[in-house]
Amino acid sequence: MKPSCRKYAYPVNVSRIASDVAARGIDIAPTRIRWELLARCLAGYAGEQGRDAFHQMAAVWPDYSRHDSEICYNRALRQTGKHISIGYLKGVLKRHGIDIDHPRYRGSGPLQLVKPNPTKTTTKTMKKINFNSLLRSLLGDRSAIGLNPLIDLLLRLYPQQAVLMACQRYLIGFNSFKTGKMGDALIFWQVDDKRHIVNAKKIYYRFDGHRDKNLPPMVLYADNPQCLFGLHQLGEDPTQPIAIVESEKSALIMSIVMPEYLWMACGSLNNFNEKFLKPLRHRKIVAFPDLDYRRDSKSCYSVSTDAWVKEANRLKAAGWKISVDMNLEKKATTPQRLDKCDIADIALEQAKQDHIERLKHP
Repeated sequence: MKPSCRKYAYPVNVSRIASDVAARGIDIAPTRIRWELLARCLAGYAGEQGRDAFHQMAAVWPDYSRHDSEICYNRALRQTGKHISIGYLKGVLKRHGIDIDHPRYRGSGPLQLVKPNPTKTTTKTMKKINFNSLLRSLLGDRSAIGLNPLIDLLLRLYPQQAVLMACQRYLIGFNSFKTGKMGDALIFWQVDDKRHIVNAKKIYYRFDGHRDKNLPPMVLYADNPQCLFGLHQLGEDPTQPIAIVESEKSALIMSIVMPEYLWMACGSLNNFNEKFLKPLRHRKIVAFPDLDYRRDSKSCYSVSTDAWVKEANRLKAAGWKISVDMNLEKKATTPQRLDKCDIADIALEQAKQDHIERLKHP
């Protein structure tokens, strides 16, 4: 039986919607939870016919895997009692300027963006973040031991003073509530080059130093823009070269391991672009992409490296002093490539081995 359109009096063309989402590069499933919600929505509305549309829309996600997406959609088809209305997709897309009520998605006609009515406020205004909310999350006079699994690991592997100074320098916040066995989350505050608090991201880590994928990262102020993590240090030394990595954890760790660089994180693969890097326009930049090999990739490099090399070449042609470090691509082992390691993961593994040797030979 054909799925009901619920409150819609006409069928919605999910294939055309998916094509437009993919063409515009809109990431409507940036976290695992939203990825699963999207699958349940399309499975409940279009059944098996929504499978290709799901892959098209999910493929924009930097961590997209066709194999995992197949499993996710198969599971969503079986969860008949947990399907979500097509209204979920409508709400998500409207925030990105696509209205599925438009005739294009039930007939012909060019794509039109939703234009806000000047008499009504259709979007929330940017939230001004209270400075005290940042101060309350910082370490202050508290002991760092036991506050977070990742910080505990770093305190064991590296000189404690260096770890504490890195936490203070990067304004690392500690979550104010306990999450049982998961430990506390870290709050990575995003402060721009004018020292304005722009946003914050909350991330949970396991005791091995890797992110807990059962608890997806959370942007604390959804209506606010984001900026490079660590950008507030830009004016300290105008001659120091800047290193760009993808994750905030990598920037924190590498600032301890290679202090000759000023480490910053763009937060995602797609944020390595001219708009996000604009405050660094006249500085020397070295990018360190992650290893991100995928079976459906046509490039001989990882997806991250391939994308960052192309963007760096484009910026270099425009006069930027930017390069991409390829050492990780050349020296990584097969297990490291399959695990999608980054430069900080390699440094962390080396520090763990050194720590074990010190315990064996005190």
